[in-house]
Amino acid sequence: MRRENFKDLEYLEDSLEKDLSWRKRELLQLKLAINKNNSTLHKSTLIRSGIALLCAHWEGFIRTATNYYLLHIIDNKVKVKDLNNNFIAYALKSNFKNLKDTEKITVYTRFLNQVDKCGDNFFKLDFTDEPDARIVNTESNLSSKLFNEILQSLDLDCTPFLLKKQLIDRDILKQRHEIVHGEDSRRIDYNFEDVYVQLMEIIEKVRNQIVDAAENKEYLRNRT
Repeated sequence: MRRENFKDLEYLEDSLEKDLSWRKRELLQLKLAINKNNSTLHKSTLIRSGIALLCAHWEGFIRTATNYYLLHIIDNKVKVKDLNNNFIAYALKSNFKNLKDTEKITVYTRFLNQVDKCGDNFFKLDFTDEPDARIVNTESNLSSKLFNEILQSLDLDCTPFLLKKQLIDRDILKQRHEIVHGEDSRRIDYNFEDVYVQLMEIIEKVRNQIVDAAENKEYLRNRT
């Protein structure tokens, strides 16, 4: 299947909105069912299902949105030398592996030559929309630490989310792990709506950051 072209800012925005919309719709329907408590399913079952779905959409949107942003930069045909260092690191990621556990000057020299050589090349990364072929992966376990690392790798601001560590790691991931591993965590006292609201705020802030970064070309070393 041919990959879509993410060059236009409008297409990037529309793609992010489409991906977010269906996720919000599913979560909202489940939130309403939990609040009404008029389902044939027990409330604790709905909450356990909701926690698992929250985690799935949390990982899914962050993975999708960050990959879309990288595809937007790639499709705008930017030269590597014109990018901020973190994107140059993406371009040279495979070359860094050759530096591991070596003290050979010749290896370091080849790396520096590669840095000079790639400067005039267009920024390009391999991408296939499959679990292990995407550029950014959430490793099926999007902890606060990994989330911050992903944002920083894309030169996005992680400071608005530093106080959300407990929400991400305890209220979402820890609960999700207990559920998928068959632990008896029937938490009727779990405040699904509060976690839902906070998580959607994080997701929408990330979406807005990506759109702003793309619009202002914040990936460029020198913006004019």
